[in-house]
Amino acid sequence: MLAPGVGGEDASPDSIAQIVEQREAVLIVSVYRTKKEKRGLTRLLDYLGTAHPDVLVFLVQLPDRLDLELTRDYLSTLMTRQDALYSFGASGLLMELEGDPVGLQQKIRLELKENAAIQKRMCSFVSRVTKGVPSGSECQIMQDEFYSLLWEDIPHQLMPGFAPMDERLLELGNRVGDFQLVHRYADHQHVLLAANGQHDNVVLKVYDKRRVTDAKEVECIYQEFCLLAHTLSHPNIIRCVSMLHSQCNVYLVLQYGGDECMEQVLSNQPGYRLSMDDALNCSTQVASAVSYCHAQDIVHGQVSMRHVSVDTASHLHICRLVDFSMAAHAPDFSTRETLCGILPCVSPEMALEEEPYLPKPADCWSLGVVLLETACGQGSLELSVRWRNAAPLAHAAWQMLEFFAQEGCHAEAMTKMGGVREGTTLACLRALLTPDPLLRMSASDTVGLLSTWRA
Repeated sequence: MLAPGVGGEDASPDSIAQIVEQREAVLIVSVYRTKKEKRGLTRLLDYLGTAHPDVLVFLVQLPDRLDLELTRDYLSTLMTRQDALYSFGASGLLMELEGDPVGLQQKIRLELKENAAIQKRMCSFVSRVTKGVPSGSECQIMQDEFYSLLWEDIPHQLMPGFAPMDERLLELGNRVGDFQLVHRYADHQHVLLAANGQHDNVVLKVYDKRRVTDAKEVECIYQEFCLLAHTLSHPNIIRCVSMLHSQCNVYLVLQYGGDECMEQVLSNQPGYRLSMDDALNCSTQVASAVSYCHAQDIVHGQVSMRHVSVDTASHLHICRLVDFSMAAHAPDFSTRETLCGILPCVSPEMALEEEPYLPKPADCWSLGVVLLETACGQGSLELSVRWRNAAPLAHAAWQMLEFFAQEGCHAEAMTKMGGVREGTTLACLRALLTPDPLLRMSASDTVGLLSTWRA
């Protein structure tokens, strides 16, 4: 029997060899509490495993003191130490010592028999499992069948507009089919700017088939294609021209909407905001797109500066709503549970994930954040609410609810970055950024209110 930290830590290998010589089993007794004990235990186990590999080693964990009360916290501490001791891989772990040698020998024999039974069951289990493990070639056959089901059989039977796979579709470093690739969009590595045979710009949204693992994801791709190609037709919503389907990828060929999204445009503006005229003009366009979707009982789900493309070719900014991958059919007063957006534009009721939320008012909250950030400065909401990026999303949601429940909060948010004061913007923010979704202004009413500014 050895006790690290009391005498076993610094014992020489010769003295330990004398102790364990001609012994069938060695007991190492430890409270496993101090650093000295832990170092000693590690050294003993390393030595015994190397010099005496045939000796059975049992770890014995003792309580700190026999008179200590077994409270919940102390039991938790003991269990933590026990887990650490198990990790050493000893022959067994005893939680108490018998008072006489005969009882102790019997306990050790029982421990050995139990370990042997466990090993036997494990070997039996492994032998049964490995009998059914397929070979590498069989795995490849199953994977091919799975991809054929996912990308050919299911679309063929349930998605009539899904482009069939074209095994001859050309995919080179700078070309996909008839499209010449120009560059990838910054912060959107799966979105490419390309030019067709007539040198007109288009956008290719790329889905890597290897990263799609279930039919629900395929359905989302098809839904986005159907919405943008057939269902939605609005000047401020991006259009889908066609779909390409190769052996490795699926491409949505989208209308070109500009080289930058609103997030990138704002980052290059003085004060990180547009002029008031441009901000209200852009917000009107986005609100018009959202209002049109809601009239078709379609919700976008993730309205944000990142999902608004901006064409600055003319003297006016032309905005288009993009990325309908999380869109859904949502009649009035229907609810949804999917978390779609991200800060700063996600609505607080969606971020809390406590219960189903109303998706149309959630879109309208996001619309209000887009107006705040474009008119008053990118980062206005974060400066007002002061959430921490490392904090959970739900924590930021509670902070938003608390901030916008205060008197004068909307005017305060407008002035955080540049002292912006403008009546139409303030009226819209008061109606959109309200904690109660049922009191939130609709997208169509937002268009009407913004039109008073235009008049």
